[in-house]
Amino acid sequence: MFPILKKIKNNSFQEASYEDKAVLITSLMIECAKSDENFTEKESKLIKSILKKKLKLNEEEVNNCYSESIKISDNSVEIYSLTKDIRENFSKEEILIIFEYLWEIILSDEIIDDFEASMMTKLTGLFHLTGKESAQARNSAKESINKKI
Repeated sequence: MFPILKKIKNNSFQEASYEDKAVLITSLMIECAKSDENFTEKESKLIKSILKKKLKLNEEEVNNCYSESIKISDNSVEIYSLTKDIRENFSKEEILIIFEYLWEIILSDEIIDDFEASMMTKLTGLFHLTGKESAQARNSAKESINKKI
């Protein structure tokens, strides 16, 4: 079992580092990127950019976090567990910010296919968000993407 998941299972998540929490967020971003079964280099770079610029991780932390998250994703951790752990350990405001990151990943290729739309609908429910909150996160993600262009 991965260290971050072991901490959560043992109810010692309060002892988890900022990087451990970043692994949860990154794992969820990777799951969103994979939802259309086309995990691109562009999405990978965007995830690393979010880790660096928005979560303020240094290069080594980004690489460690990303590698750990890929391992978690490859071992088929289901989305319900990730969202439950995030819901239980992050505030509503933090979850809304995470949701913006997820929308950035989904919108990065400028195409929202049925699998991605379904994923975001499912995540809206799992995070106990409203459609309006999801739409606001989506709009914020679009603005963020447009600033980078």
